[in-house]
Amino acid sequence: MIFTRLVRISARYVLAVLLFNLTACSSMQVVSVESAMRYSPPPGVDYGSLVEVKTFDQRAAEFRVTEITAEGLGGKPGFFTYQDMQSLRVEKPSQSNSNAVGWIIGAIGIAALVALIANADEVRVCSPSPCPDS
Repeated sequence: MIFTRLVRISARYVLAVLLFNLTACSSMQVVSVESAMRYSPPPGVDYGSLVEVKTFDQRAAEFRVTEITAEGLGGKPGFFTYQDMQSLRVEKPSQSNSNAVGWIIGAIGIAALVALIANADEVRVCSPSPCPDS
């Protein structure tokens, strides 16, 4: 009974941590178009970065960067010049998932220890073996 409740609580905790970690990894950060015009490549943008571009003529595109020049960024949907960009956002670099994995493993370990203690009827340490029946 107690073991089943602990497993359910642990499973919900692990699911919550995983969902939080996944949403945290998919956030975008704004890159100043003016700084992108001055510095090539723009801060935070590199080959393979996921970017979101909105232009003054109301076009929007999200793509992985395959071309970086002093004039703009390019990818699968085409090349976008900095002069035509109204906004530029880039995916934040993903943080190490080892911290989240450590928390998940720790939660599972604690749940297993609590379940082991809750289901233990009796623990005896006898020296020398065997233990006398009391």
